[in-house]
Amino acid sequence: PVEEAEDKEKNKSEAVKDKPKPKIPAFLALSEQEIEAKFQDLNWAERFRLQESMQNPSPNFQFARVATHETKALDRYANIQPWANNRVKLQVPEGHTDYINASPIVLRSPIDPGGKSPHRYIAMQGPKAGTVSHVWRMVVQQLQSPAVIVMLTETHEGGMEKCYPYFPRNVDEEAWVIGEDDEFGDGFRAELKCVSIEDQADGAIEVRKLNLHVEDREEDMIVWHLLYRKWPDFGVPALEDIDSFFELMRLSREKNANEGNPRIIHCSAGVGRSGTFIALEHLMREIESGDVDHFKEIDDKDEGDLVYKTVDALRQQRKQMVQAEPQYLFIYQVLRKLWLEKHGLAEEDIEEPAAKRLEIDYDPFLDRG
Repeated sequence: PVEEAEDKEKNKSEAVKDKPKPKIPAFLALSEQEIEAKFQDLNWAERFRLQESMQNPSPNFQFARVATHETKALDRYANIQPWANNRVKLQVPEGHTDYINASPIVLRSPIDPGGKSPHRYIAMQGPKAGTVSHVWRMVVQQLQSPAVIVMLTETHEGGMEKCYPYFPRNVDEEAWVIGEDDEFGDGFRAELKCVSIEDQADGAIEVRKLNLHVEDREEDMIVWHLLYRKWPDFGVPALEDIDSFFELMRLSREKNANEGNPRIIHCSAGVGRSGTFIALEHLMREIESGDVDHFKEIDDKDEGDLVYKTVDALRQQRKQMVQAEPQYLFIYQVLRKLWLEKHGLAEEDIEEPAAKRLEIDYDPFLDRG
């Protein structure tokens, strides 16, 4: 009986050894140089869209630009605005600007668009002092309770304001009054109070429960505010240490009312870190479900690359999403790591030529310029 058991174990071990290793998706085996070239292709595609928008005066053109003196004053950065035909519009009385620097984002599964619920977000810039009430008006008008806001920047970085403090940070603060000046003349008024605050993931995430009471509304809104604050200034955490970032994604989904309720994601400009968060979360679902392993490779080098395809789809909804090359490289790096982990493989187990390790010596989530 002992010998029989040993033989069974031996046969089992040999069967595992002989089992063919899964083939890594081609887009996760690209070299760093190939990935950089793809990022440049994305930038050229964006330049072409911008050029078209300058040459096509029609307000119905898909990539028509927002460009008025009134809206420019509401932008944090002169070169970052939503596309005119894909922006969140505030519900305000006629004669007032309905502009806020925020874009609705809808991403459908590139592999199974009909079988999985689309991911829905609102990507916005870090609010300015004069746009705080606009943000809370947008929350009330666009989201269900409980709602979620993910903040990927500190209010100040490198001595510069990246985002005006638009929410009460402490439980003992008096309730903030939103809309006290009745800017739009419609009587919108609300009170915002921090109900609780706790640290998650060893202090990497500050979780605030905010209560938003809108006058003339029976029920208050609950807004979960998740501030991700531990991305180190000196560089990118090793891939093995980004569990807190994945925890941020998980919490944001868990706290949200339902899949159809968009989550607000913002950094400073609302394109770099925000785009990276959105693209990564969206594509992680394809890795986790295993669908990426059954994805029929397409001859077209870009259509078969799910990262390229996703970032291109993002940029068609908001300019400059995944703004910097290191951010783009980082997405491939994380997805490759997750794919290997899912299959219990190490880099040396991959039969295809391994992509050059992506060494990033500065923060891909730091907005530059």
